[in-house]
Amino acid sequence: MLIDFHTHTFPDKVAPAALRELSERSHTRPCTDGTVQGLKEAMKRDGVDISVVLPVATNPAQVEKINRRALEANASSGETGLISFGAMHPDYADYKTELKWLKDNGFKGIKLHPDYQSRLVDDPLMLNIIAEAEALGLYTTIHAGIDIGYPDDVHCPTTRTRHMVDELHPTHLILAHTGGWKEWDQVIELLTDPALYFDISFSMGRITPEQFLTILKQHGSDHMLFATDSPWDTAAHTLEELKKLPLTKEQFENICYRTGSKILSFSSTDVGDVSM
Repeated sequence: MLIDFHTHTFPDKVAPAALRELSERSHTRPCTDGTVQGLKEAMKRDGVDISVVLPVATNPAQVEKINRRALEANASSGETGLISFGAMHPDYADYKTELKWLKDNGFKGIKLHPDYQSRLVDDPLMLNIIAEAEALGLYTTIHAGIDIGYPDDVHCPTTRTRHMVDELHPTHLILAHTGGWKEWDQVIELLTDPALYFDISFSMGRITPEQFLTILKQHGSDHMLFATDSPWDTAAHTLEELKKLPLTKEQFENICYRTGSKILSFSSTDVGDVSM
């Protein structure tokens, strides 16, 4: 089994414009057309069994609409292989009620994106949401480090992440992009907490092998998640780069699916090997 723990899709009507804008801003060519169908085709091509979709609410008015649509999509996850986290925005007032609704409806977690939501990761509004999600047993995936589209306006630098971790001591926190995109030396220095989860989205081939292996040693493969950031990278490329590293079979399998299956509450009979 191969679980991609960090993907994005857009509604069919807005996908072309959204990808065009993001591609121009980041100078990065997308690997799919950004639609659900495009992701499913990429999964089939690259041998991905499950993709976790991480919706981003860019304003608080979007939260409930995104989450109700995600609930409908999750009802057919057994057929599509797509499992959506919930969306949350730091300025959404009734966050406790909405997080409880997500938990009651089977969601495993939420996504926060400090850059797109114009809040520092240790802003009190962010801390309140992460703390409440923790209390409910929901995982929180956070874009960490530099966003390629906003390189000069970083809302989740490693120093701020360190402050947030010190405040909350989270056990259900997933830091995207191997802890902090393009800040991996700071991640090694400041984010040694073994309780933190890291997804490796848009990192492979960009992080040095030495940086990756040091982070892996600090956190353990049971807290590392295979991820692509689709449509911005592919599972085939991520897997190719991962296979170049001197990983044990256990480390490789943990990253590719065992850590993800634990978070998604799959039983051991639901998963199988992925070839090194």
